[in-house]
Amino acid sequence: MCDLRLKLLAGVGVAALLPVPAFAQDAGAQDAENTHEIIVTAQFREASAQDTAISLEVLSADDLAKAGVTQLTDLNRVAPGVQVSQGGTALQIFIRGAGDFSTTSYNDAAVAQSFDGVFSARTQWVAGTFFDLERVEVLKGPQGTLYGRNSTGGVLNILPVQPQLGETSGYVMAGLQNYDGFLAEGAVNVPIGDKAAVRLAYQGSWRDGYISDGTDDDKHQSVRAQIKYEPTPDVTLRLAGNYQHLGGRGHGQVIYAETAPNGPGITNPQPIMPDDRWTSINDSFNDLTSQLVAPPGPALIDTSKVQQDIDAWGISGHLDWDLGPATLTIIPAYQRVVNDSQSYPALSYNSINPYTGEPTTSDAQTLEVRLGNSDGALTWVLGGYFFNEDQDSLNEVSLGLASDTAFVADLNTRAYAAFGEATYSLSDSFRLTAGLRYTDETKTVDAHRYAKKGSLACMAGGTGPGDSCELLTSGGTWVQGTYSADRLNYKLGFEFDAGQDNLLYANVTSGFKSGGQANADLDPYKPEDVTAFAVGSKNQFLGRTITFNVEGFYYEYKDRQENFASLDRGGAQVSSLFNAGKAIAKGASVEFSWDPSPNDSFRVGAEYVDSEYKDFTYYNYKTSNPDARTACAVSAVPNGNAQIGYWQIDCNGFQLPRTPEWSGSVSYDHTFDLANGATIDFSPNMTFASSRWLSAEFVENARAKGYAVFNASLTYRTADENLSIQAFIRNITNEAVYTGSQQAPFIANYTGLDIQPPRTYGVRVRYGF
Repeated sequence: MCDLRLKLLAGVGVAALLPVPAFAQDAGAQDAENTHEIIVTAQFREASAQDTAISLEVLSADDLAKAGVTQLTDLNRVAPGVQVSQGGTALQIFIRGAGDFSTTSYNDAAVAQSFDGVFSARTQWVAGTFFDLERVEVLKGPQGTLYGRNSTGGVLNILPVQPQLGETSGYVMAGLQNYDGFLAEGAVNVPIGDKAAVRLAYQGSWRDGYISDGTDDDKHQSVRAQIKYEPTPDVTLRLAGNYQHLGGRGHGQVIYAETAPNGPGITNPQPIMPDDRWTSINDSFNDLTSQLVAPPGPALIDTSKVQQDIDAWGISGHLDWDLGPATLTIIPAYQRVVNDSQSYPALSYNSINPYTGEPTTSDAQTLEVRLGNSDGALTWVLGGYFFNEDQDSLNEVSLGLASDTAFVADLNTRAYAAFGEATYSLSDSFRLTAGLRYTDETKTVDAHRYAKKGSLACMAGGTGPGDSCELLTSGGTWVQGTYSADRLNYKLGFEFDAGQDNLLYANVTSGFKSGGQANADLDPYKPEDVTAFAVGSKNQFLGRTITFNVEGFYYEYKDRQENFASLDRGGAQVSSLFNAGKAIAKGASVEFSWDPSPNDSFRVGAEYVDSEYKDFTYYNYKTSNPDARTACAVSAVPNGNAQIGYWQIDCNGFQLPRTPEWSGSVSYDHTFDLANGATIDFSPNMTFASSRWLSAEFVENARAKGYAVFNASLTYRTADENLSIQAFIRNITNEAVYTGSQQAPFIANYTGLDIQPPRTYGVRVRYGF
């Protein structure tokens, strides 16, 4: 099997480097309606996606509308190789094995999210932005040169529709679905004279939860305002502001166990079955814990308390000034996230200071300045970047009497970067690309931990706030320190036009993800580094009615960062951040689309990833052998700490989490022409993935099976296309698709799992003007 995989990857690489013969065609007779050409700005200049020599998937506004994408987790339905899940209130995004499990304030996502050219400091800032969009660009692999720190997995560029000068236009949309779902959306574009315009957009969602306790609902309201001003043909100024409120119950988890957890008298819970709603973890978990605690104590999980109350808003300015030889771009921005939420990812997590009631906050400022030229034999961009984030990280983790701990911290991250990238045409068909980015970054942590009075660590109370006891680390002080790192990342590559619509390319790119210190008695975690090799080919044939793109890739990670809940050296339950050592991910992706007629379109996207840890060992600080809590090899460490235990866990050879070997999507669109000029679009599609681990703990019950999810929609459009009515059904077979997990702290091999929506159906009406 291994030989077959190697041959597959080698074959893709060889095929990508061979000249691709163009099919016979009359360039002048190409049907422009069948090109599916999308202009992107992924490399800070406008270019066709087919002429962009990187692994890039573009989701147009039409793609997003057909799939019903209204939040980032919906991308699972339309983007092969992208795994998106919710961890508490934070988003967890994985691309080709790179991602981040952390739901805390202490580190950053490995797949960077950018909204309207501004990078999000916290994932909550982009959660409610999926409306009135022009497109979403999914850049796969490290983007260390142009996009910088933390983009070891890739970048999601979320690009809204900008104001249009001299045009009064807009749309309104309303949707109904099961689970008492109602969606309202709209935008209006108003000109102000000949040189300015304003665009306002809104989205509101009210939907009950998919899980039996009412969690996994969607109740958010978002508003966006932009003003664009072009005083001269060479200067464009734009000011943008957005606000989102994320409310309702928020994230929930379900229970699934194929293997009985360890413990006296525990009955193996059954896998969840398709029903009106997925089954909550709440009752099942408390039934099991009551069998382990003598006498039975209070319920450890009470999901009736789950709620989210998040306010996120930001403002940004955008200047584009054509100076002749180059264009100057300046983007200053400010973003703020206020998070007051209670979630139960297999334990109680509250994002407030329990002694003062203050919520967790993030305030970030960014400034990007670029100078670039996209014409002539030499295209280039030079720039500088500044990032500063101040956080009041306030939260409480409760596990009954065993552990009731508050974490109170002041955090700061400051980064400076200078970057440049150039592409030079040695001939009309052959180009070389080189890029560098230097980043200097400093993180400071000033954090305290307090045990609540009455918990096992503070039975009699103490001198801390609310009679709590401050928990000292093994060093005898609170978690405090400054952590600095600098990196010089690079990109080298070439492009070759084998034909008019045939591009060959290869590149090598490096990237890094910043390190730091968690609020725990653990060693600081080091930056994660990745080097990526890619070779690919992008092709269009038969008047551009056929598109065939293929890429082979190889990623090598050093000091790869991992995250999951465990005990630290002081015995506190914490979200651990540590380095796993070396890992690799190699594979291939294929995109194929065929438009046999103006009324038909067939698309297939598939990705194969063979991933493996080459050096992944870590330590567990417990009194008991943790063997039952992982499928990895466990061994006692000689001369370990007898009081809290000291175990080494070896996970070498395991597949990277949330990285299925096979994933992809298949879709077909057919348009029926009606006699009055109206049309009906029939759009069935399916997405699939093979089995995968859901977390780096490698718990047996967190090995998710493969899945195939089927969806379909019918859309009626009037002859002038101003009015459309869409009926949809998604997850037709009610497939249970698990996206993430967290192991319960007291019961080995018992996990709470994140899950995609069950069968949903409804109708949407849209009117444009």
